Amino acid sequence: MLVVRGTKKLRDRVRAASAGDGDVSTTLLGDWFATGLFWKPQVALLVNERTLLPVYMPLAPAATLLDRVPPAIATVLRLHGVDDTTVASELAAMGDTRMAPTNNRSVVGVMNEFAFHGEGVFEASRIDLEQLSLRMSQMIVGPLMKGTGSPDRELAAVLAASGPAQLPSNVILFPGSYRPDSAPVTVSEPPPEGIIFQLKITLENVKPLVWRRVLVDAGSYLSDVHEVIQAAFGWWNHHLYDFEVDAKRYGVSDPNDDWSTPAIDEGFIRLDSIATVGSTIDYMYDFGDGWNHKIIVEKLLPATSGTSVPACVGGRRACPPEDCGGPGATRNCSTSSPTPPTPSIKNAPSGSTARSIPTPSTPPTSPATC
Repeated sequence: MLVVRGTKKLRDRVRAASAGDGDVSTTLLGDWFATGLFWKPQVALLVNERTLLPVYMPLAPAATLLDRVPPAIATVLRLHGVDDTTVASELAAMGDTRMAPTNNRSVVGVMNEFAFHGEGVFEASRIDLEQLSLRMSQMIVGPLMKGTGSPDRELAAVLAASGPAQLPSNVILFPGSYRPDSAPVTVSEPPPEGIIFQLKITLENVKPLVWRRVLVDAGSYLSDVHEVIQAAFGWWNHHLYDFEVDAKRYGVSDPNDDWSTPAIDEGFIRLDSIATVGSTIDYMYDFGDGWNHKIIVEKLLPATSGTSVPACVGGRRACPPEDCGGPGATRNCSTSSPTPPTPSIKNAPSGSTARSIPTPSTPPTSPATC
């Protein structure tokens, strides 16, 4: 049996037999994740959970997609030099193909990367989908950084080992899960206008500690707080993110999110409506690499004349390089740097002498290197 874990937008298009709770893939490579890409022509993207190998194939006709998945996978495996015996064994095991929801945020994050970068390569080179699958399999992906680095190499390693189908130990799973039965969020009364929150933001599971202290308007929306964090740490703002407070998730609504209650749109949530002094907020950036930040509201400060917010007023060390594989891949990275300056992050009042730190539009030069 083959279990194809499709995103909601794909499952809405494809009518197929559903996998039961006890159904598992019996193939060597295990489950494949899938989504629809509305390119011209429309494309289905498959990503193998065990190796993160991508397979691009025509989406239409959607009614026969699951019937066409096994031969499409077999074709790409042959392009990678997989022997006929192994391919035949995989095809035999894929005789019964069923659909299920996605259940691994890290794999979905990698699938989003393949969708984004694959579209650029496809439009620029106009190669066929089989060759696109082959080329994109050479892309370095975060969850494999501690091991082989790219899906084509991970596939070779799995086949060489010929072990039981299971998720490789070097795939970084999304840390933690949504707790739907937890108590509802406690909403604090908004403080008076003119209040500033002093936040300490610490990047978790990284040593030595990387942290920033920032000042933000208490009435800032969470979407604005996201921009402040990106600028203060030097992230590139290339990935999905969310906030979590008392088991409530806030972020950009993601139609591919099948494993939890959809996030509440952070663009309509004020910081002072969910937090007060002493509150703790979790901020996750890049679901593939899994950069979790712990935010603590340290102080409530009165806004005084000449105060520039948002502002970065303290911190230690540079953040790790973007897409370097997550906390587990930073052991060989140098993240030390001088204490950052204390300029305004953006939107400083006119006449302010603070220097601006806009969100980087291109990869910044950082002392943190792998």
